[in-house]
Order: sequence, then structure tokens, then C-alpha cells
Amino acid sequence: MERSAATDERVKRLLAEYRVPYDAPAFRMIDNVHYVGGKMVSSHLIATRAGHILIDTCMPNSGPFILKGIVDLGFNPRDVKYILITHAHIDHLGSTRMLAKETGAKVCIGEADVEAAEKGSATQFCLIGFAPFKVDRALREGDTIAIGGKEIRVYHTPGHTPGCCSFGFKVNYEGVDYNGFLFGGPGQNVFEEENLRASIYGGTIQDYKTSLNRLETLMVDVWLGAHPGQNDMFGKLELLKKGIKPNPYIDPEGWKDYLKKLKDNLQKFL
Repeated sequence: MERSAATDERVKRLLAEYRVPYDAPAFRMIDNVHYVGGKMVSSHLIATRAGHILIDTCMPNSGPFILKGIVDLGFNPRDVKYILITHAHIDHLGSTRMLAKETGAKVCIGEADVEAAEKGSATQFCLIGFAPFKVDRALREGDTIAIGGKEIRVYHTPGHTPGCCSFGFKVNYEGVDYNGFLFGGPGQNVFEEENLRASIYGGTIQDYKTSLNRLETLMVDVWLGAHPGQNDMFGKLELLKKGIKPNPYIDPEGWKDYLKKLKDNLQKFL
């Protein structure tokens, strides 16, 4: 479905109303995977002929910026059929209520994070000041979301939050299929002593360690970051612009190195 002039005007009004501060570019990473997030928090759009999947919605004032990115890429926001949330922290689900309304998409989040998303909390999950929203589907280990020939598999990877989910899918590049993956909750700030004591983020060290061990068994070629700094999103974009081959987002060794750094760094919390 092509976007209309009315859609463009709607996005412009929302940008002005919310005074959105982000200025990161929206761009195609590889195959049908696009970046529509900000400089600090990621949001990804996986586009298909039958509709699109949006992963994470960033901060509460990020919704218009994400809509603008979708429109700038030539897509109609009303074609977003699913919004997948990696975990219930305000910087990843902050604009979900607004984007669900604007797109009509079904909202999905890990089962153990549903209550936080629907009710919010002033003390846990870092959800102060966000708009709770209705969850259409609670995600569980092994679930799949299929649309337009694209299938996304859900991996329950608790630790960062109890319901934290990661997503795996196939990516095609020059006729070859690669394993795409987004680790939904790599951040270890949740294990800092004051945060654990106050139960602000809902993190669990042992669950996180178990999730890391599991992720080491997966073959991952194209990895996305919950935050752009995790996978050098914008550094790889510069290489992409220069025409570097193969696509810079194909980075299996970078994935292995990243997991090793996470495991090494986790030792200070154990």
C-alpha cells in the first residue's frame, strides 16, 4: 500500500507536537531489514510484501521520528502489522502505545514482561512516565511470527528483564541465506549494586548468564543491536555507503567477539 499525502502531513504534525530530538538516518541495512531508530536506541523495520514488522519503539517521544523513518524509506506506516518489543524498559517500549494507534499493528512482548507493559510501574522495569498499552500477544520460547515469506523465531533470553526476548530470522544477500539475530537485552547496567538493590530494572544475573551460554551455541551472521553502539550500527553504515563488500552487516566474527566481551565483563558482577 502506497503512503498518501495525508500520511506525510500526519507525520509532520506529530514531529512538531512531540518535539522529537533524534536525527539519525533511516536506511536499509541488508535484504529487507531497515534501521528506523535513533542515535542511542535502536528500532528496526523488517519489510515484506504482505506487511511489516517493527522491533522496539524507543523512548516515549520517539514515535513520530520512527514514523518519519518508515515514511522516508517509502513505506506506509499502516502496513506495519506487528510491533515486537524486546523487553519492558522505557527506552524500548516507550512509544508503543502511540505507534500501535498510528499503525494498527498487533503488539507482542515476552510473557513475563506483559504485566509491566500493561500496568507500568513507578519502581520496577524503569517505566516511570510511560503510557501503558494493551498487549495483543504474549511471546514464549519457540513462538514464530510469520508474514510475507519472512518468519521470525522468538528466543526467551531472560536476565535483562524476566521476559526479555531475542529474535532470529533469515537474511538473503546476493542469493545466499544468512542467519540474522537480535539479542534483546545485552545491557549489564541492570546488575549494578544500586539497581539490583532497588529492583529498578528487574534484572537477574543467573538468568542472564544462562542466556549468554545459550546464545553462544547459535550460528549468527547478521546481528542487530538493541542499541546502535552494540553492533557498530553507524560505523558499518559508513562502510556500506563506500560500497564495501560483502555487506558490512554480515559479521559473524563480530558477534562472537561481542558475546565474549559480555561474558568477560559479567565476571565483575558474579
